[in-house]
Amino acid sequence: MNQNCQRGAKTSMKTIEAYIESKQRDFENHEFFGFLESLISLKTLSCFVPELTFWVMTFQDILRLNEERVQDPFLKKIARHHRSEDSGHDKWFLHDKAYMGFNQEDIAWLYGKDLRPIRDAAYSLVSECYRSQDEILNIVLLLTLESSGHIFFERTVKQVKLSGEDPNLKYFSSSHLEVEMAHAVFENEMKRKIYERELPTYTRREAIELVDRCYQAFSHMFDGLLKAGKARLTPVETYGSLPAS
Repeated sequence: MNQNCQRGAKTSMKTIEAYIESKQRDFENHEFFGFLESLISLKTLSCFVPELTFWVMTFQDILRLNEERVQDPFLKKIARHHRSEDSGHDKWFLHDKAYMGFNQEDIAWLYGKDLRPIRDAAYSLVSECYRSQDEILNIVLLLTLESSGHIFFERTVKQVKLSGEDPNLKYFSSSHLEVEMAHAVFENEMKRKIYERELPTYTRREAIELVDRCYQAFSHMFDGLLKAGKARLTPVETYGSLPAS
């Protein structure tokens, strides 16, 4: 009886993954992705790229800090591999920005009022590295980051292919999407071992709250990208306007 009660008080990581997938499906309905489908040339696709800079650069620190927080050998292997797989993707991003014709923004612009939604979301996601004492939540963070990234890259790569620019890009290319989809955290053996782990009820609750906070931050970030993208496509001259054709 007591044994059954103890089992009933636990849940598996599989349950958390299912919850992440449900939030991922909801995220697909964000207005940004409908807007993205209207962008069919490199010139229009680049309309939100400058505002993405702060997040892309901060993401590298999130992976580093997250790995440093994990000590469990198996979980650390996942965190380290995930960081290794994403290492240097910030350089791919800077390559694509240069190809699109954007100069690198100055520090004042990156920390200006217009980029507050992106910075606030990035800071919120950084805080998740330190928020819990249970290292399995650091892996939940990685799974959640990947889930949102898959939606963004799948949708963006589709539009890049329509523009005919896929071979010329690195960060926004189909080759980057392939790397994202091949992360070891999704390989069968590691996935099986993660799913074998049982979580106490309070850890399950913390995991779900973490996923909710992350997706709230993503929604806030993409609100900002949508606003910036729409503004840059208007004829009004603003800082960081689209490169000339």
